[in-house]
Amino acid sequence: MKLPFSLIIEFAHQNLNEIESALGQFFGLKSLKNSDNDEDIFPLFSEWLIYDFKRPAGVSFINEYILKNPNKHPEKLLDQFSQASQTQLYSHYEILQVKKGEWIKVEDIFSGKTYRVYDKSSSKTIPKFGLLHSRIAKVDKRWYFVGANPFYFPITHTDRAKNIFRRDFKNKKQSPKDTAELLLNHPNYPDSDNIPNPPTKKELKNKLKRLRKHYNKKGEKYNLKLSFDQVADFIYQEDRVNVLDFWQELAKKGLGEKFIFTEIKLLEDMWNWLPHKCLGGKSPIEMYTKLKG
Repeated sequence: MKLPFSLIIEFAHQNLNEIESALGQFFGLKSLKNSDNDEDIFPLFSEWLIYDFKRPAGVSFINEYILKNPNKHPEKLLDQFSQASQTQLYSHYEILQVKKGEWIKVEDIFSGKTYRVYDKSSSKTIPKFGLLHSRIAKVDKRWYFVGANPFYFPITHTDRAKNIFRRDFKNKKQSPKDTAELLLNHPNYPDSDNIPNPPTKKELKNKLKRLRKHYNKKGEKYNLKLSFDQVADFIYQEDRVNVLDFWQELAKKGLGEKFIFTEIKLLEDMWNWLPHKCLGGKSPIEMYTKLKG
């Protein structure tokens, strides 16, 4: 199902004063000058504009479009737009299962809810693991992507990390603006259109050396009882179906909750770069670049 959201974007751009205000809010003055030509960022702005932009009248552009129906759509299409507006959710969704040519099953990492999102095209090419920043909505009893193309990150999260997100970010509303800020701050982050080559043995070896050095330095700071090799072995043995909370079990073994809470980035790097038995001894980074390449 493809709704013609481009018509709502065209409708919104007729309000030039509001568009100027929206650009300033979304990009900020420093990034505004060049961002409207960015192939990744501007679709995120357009999505945010029609769903999330706070207008003086208090009505979103998508809802005003439905009310005015400037393109004289039939009642059925207006009802589908309305369903999308009422049920839409923007979040970060971890891929759980893919049925090629039909759907993608995802989990909202902030709520724990799962959704089967129907998208014939995306389900043919998307990897079987990773994270999607995207907006979904329920239309005619099925969930669909209803914004910019989902932005893919080669990241997976442990149950421990998800529990932290659900505790600390449960009241924060996610939006495309957050994704745009991430991309603007990290312009070289790998995305679906700029896939890095699979790491060579030398690159992988050097990366693991840096991770070991970083971990050992933090180990002294936090007085950790587990060595880098012990954590690496624990990651290698994970089976993705273990009922035990992965990081909580490591905390009990001596990793320390304070370290886990404050050094999530280091732990995610270790998770994504270290080998996993369930991936045939490969790391998630190696699997991702191989699949996408």
